[in-house]
Amino acid sequence: MKIVKYIFLLLLLAAIAITVFIATQEGKYNIKEEKVINVPKGILYNYINDYRNWENLGVLTNADTTAQYTYSQNTAGNGAAMSWIKNGAKGSIQTLNAVAPDSIRQKSIVNDLDSQIVWHFKDTTGGTKVSVSVQGHQTFTEKAYSLINGNTNKGVKSSLANGLENLNVFLVKELKTFNVAVKGVVYKKSTFYLGHSATGPMADINKQASTVFNRLLAFTKENKISVTGEPFIVYKSMNSEQKTASYTYCIPIKDEIFTAAGSEYEGGKLLAFNALKTSLKGDYSHLPKAWNAAYKHITDNVLQENTSGQYVEVYSKNIVQSRRPSTWVTDLYVPIGAPQILPEQPEVLNPYIAPRPSGQAGYTTPRATARPATATTPANRPATATGTSTAKPTGTAAPSTAKPATQKPAGTGTVKSGTGSAKPATTSGTTKPTTAKPAAAKPATPKPATTPPANVETLELN
Repeated sequence: MKIVKYIFLLLLLAAIAITVFIATQEGKYNIKEEKVINVPKGILYNYINDYRNWENLGVLTNADTTAQYTYSQNTAGNGAAMSWIKNGAKGSIQTLNAVAPDSIRQKSIVNDLDSQIVWHFKDTTGGTKVSVSVQGHQTFTEKAYSLINGNTNKGVKSSLANGLENLNVFLVKELKTFNVAVKGVVYKKSTFYLGHSATGPMADINKQASTVFNRLLAFTKENKISVTGEPFIVYKSMNSEQKTASYTYCIPIKDEIFTAAGSEYEGGKLLAFNALKTSLKGDYSHLPKAWNAAYKHITDNVLQENTSGQYVEVYSKNIVQSRRPSTWVTDLYVPIGAPQILPEQPEVLNPYIAPRPSGQAGYTTPRATARPATATTPANRPATATGTSTAKPTGTAAPSTAKPATQKPAGTGTVKSGTGSAKPATTSGTTKPTTAKPAAAKPATPKPATTPPANVETLELN
């Protein structure tokens, strides 16, 4: 029985000793690695800032090809995140602050170990000096885990060193491999698109492209909008002096859509046009070379550039189809030909109404609904109802109009007229009848036509 007690006491003392040993271990760690990468500073920063490139780096996964990655909708810049599963173990990383093109600060959780990752980029001879540090504080459980599974610092340090070496080999080879080919003048078909417009520095256009395209694609999926092709950018205007541009990120869609004014996204249509097509196979950092090749071809072949047209970049093959920048294909379209002149819309004028003097016989107030004006009026045009029906003969004489009956004094009289005799109404009485003088018929004199003002339609009332 005493032996059992001694064994129990020994185990208890050993447990206490191990606990004290683990608790007294240094909980903080700061692991740092540096390397010179033979690529420009901006390119290196952009590559590391986008988590979709991390599958090629393997900084936290030791380049394990069996790891399964999941990305947030925004894969670059502040708030971007990525997670992975490797052999049952889980890990995640999120960008807390990105200051282009100098530094990136991230938060990472690997095997339940929290850490802060900080990247610094500095120009140097022959490339860019990149330094990455991993800082953290281990809890008691994490210390015990490190004691059982080996020194955590050594594992992290080895992973960082391998990741930077992979980065150097991969980027130097992939980014330096590119090809520019001028395809010639083509006919660019029209298409509807869902877009997001912006104005800013030209250097930021391609940096933000992947993030904006992802948001647009998510919008199309959420609203069940049919996508018909690869994303593209339409340049509406460019300022070469200030190096700024107005542009629209676009996703081609099947049917036209309409959005409310002030919406983040907008519907539009890219009209068909003739363009000089130039293709870049390689990383987007070589796009200026592709544009220069296109302009040189226009100058050498005396082509007419339509500077009022729209310039288009189509991302025919991008990071979604391939992780290797050397295989990406971007097609550039420079508008060629005379500017399109839209037909001038005719001015709409109110019709001119030729008035008829109110003292003229047969004058009546025009009706509210006017008959459409015509340039010429046929001779036998039917009369327009104006309150009384008056037939207009085909001859030149003015139509005869019957005078209304006039009450006479008592008696009987006869009135003669040039066109016939008409008996006026009579009344019985003793007053001597009055004889009216015959009315002299005036010859009909056609009225001269009223000339309306120039460029004004004439509406004639009968």
